[in-house]
Amino acid sequence: MRHQRKKRETTVMDDKQINQLITRPNESLGLELKNWFDPDSFSGRAKLIKAIIALRNNDGGYLLIGFNDEDGSPNLADAPDDVQTQFHVDKLVALVTKMASHSFEIFVHYPVIDGKHFVLVEVPSGIKSPIVTKSELKDGSNVYVKLNCTYVRTLKANLTPSTAEATWKDWPDLVERCFENREADVGRFVRRHLASAMTGDMKETLGHVFSNSRPPTPVDQLHQFLDESLARYQSRIEERKHEDLPEHGSMEFAASIDGEIGEFRVNQDFLNLIQSTNPNWTGWSVFSVVGSTDFPSFKPRNVDGAWEALVDIFGTGFMDDLTFWRVAPEGRFYAYHGFEDDFSNGDRTPEPGTALEFVLAILRASECLALSLHFAKAMGATEDGVLHATYRWKGISGRTLSSWASPRRMMPSWYTAEQDEVISTISVPIETAPAALGGYVFQATRPLFEVFDGFTLKPDIVDDIVSRLLNRQL
Repeated sequence: MRHQRKKRETTVMDDKQINQLITRPNESLGLELKNWFDPDSFSGRAKLIKAIIALRNNDGGYLLIGFNDEDGSPNLADAPDDVQTQFHVDKLVALVTKMASHSFEIFVHYPVIDGKHFVLVEVPSGIKSPIVTKSELKDGSNVYVKLNCTYVRTLKANLTPSTAEATWKDWPDLVERCFENREADVGRFVRRHLASAMTGDMKETLGHVFSNSRPPTPVDQLHQFLDESLARYQSRIEERKHEDLPEHGSMEFAASIDGEIGEFRVNQDFLNLIQSTNPNWTGWSVFSVVGSTDFPSFKPRNVDGAWEALVDIFGTGFMDDLTFWRVAPEGRFYAYHGFEDDFSNGDRTPEPGTALEFVLAILRASECLALSLHFAKAMGATEDGVLHATYRWKGISGRTLSSWASPRRMMPSWYTAEQDEVISTISVPIETAPAALGGYVFQATRPLFEVFDGFTLKPDIVDDIVSRLLNRQL
């Protein structure tokens, strides 16, 4: 089964993404390689401004400097000692401001290979008008960059990408990219500012126009799956008619595979695959399949094109739990988990609704992400695929951060949350090694902890907790 990839917006890259790009520079229209050159010379400044404008007109991309043009390998021998000074971001920004018809943001990274710094210029997407040169760059009679010139990324006759002046063949695609970004902005504006004021007839008449202003991205579809799955959980809870369901906070997790996977159906073989793939690091995994003989009410069901199960145990005094999960053969996963802070019983257990145990929050977030990657690989996801994941925490207002379940890790008790709901979304390459998972968990949970009076955990603490989970050292 093939899932069509949607175009992703260029954003500020993290260390993992930078490393993947520089170690596997598979050149495309969105990536340009340049060998070392002097950025202060006329020819060097011409190379920079032509490449950056062309990438912006391509609706974003990357310029790698210090790499051999022919084979894409890093040129270690000629790497300057003062790369970060020669290619300082202020120089590049000043050049863009002086030469480009419209200002736009760029980001400059300095990745290290074998002890040598290289240059990665990141040009974000979002072009709404073609970028044209607004001044010349010349040395006497020698013109390096012409006035009123539009540079684009195009294909040579041998089908290799290059930067060149736009011709009549390039303008239709360039204008279409600008139009699509403007159309998306109009749709967002109307949804944000006018939707609440529309009457029913207006929404019915105009709704389809703005809902189709751009095709839904994989993340849009993931958020829709998140809401659909929450509705399934609520339906199951209503079906059980719980009178003893306590007030509680919750973590929701949803993930989807963006890329090729095998073909599956909602049958016993698919359920067995998910069950056998689950390493069950914690002994009671969020996605555990509970034996249906001993606990028939926990038996997984085939509902709305997905396997789902609800585990709801209350009043036992020692093992209360509330977990709901869904797995769909298209490569989508969902979990709802009630905070242990509100269900556990013991000498150190806080009053329900008063605390959020930070280690447990990281463990559950890590477990869901790591399991989804396991499921993705078991379903045949290719290494170039991506797992989009979103978290939603609810019921956190008024809580303080705590370490009641992990007393070895001290947490001051004065960090308090005023916000009740937090949503965080990340994208993780399928090929991500377990040792690198901590960085993604840190990225995912950082917005949660920041609502507690701006608290930020150190990445190495998150790394350690994730490592202990995966190595069963909890």
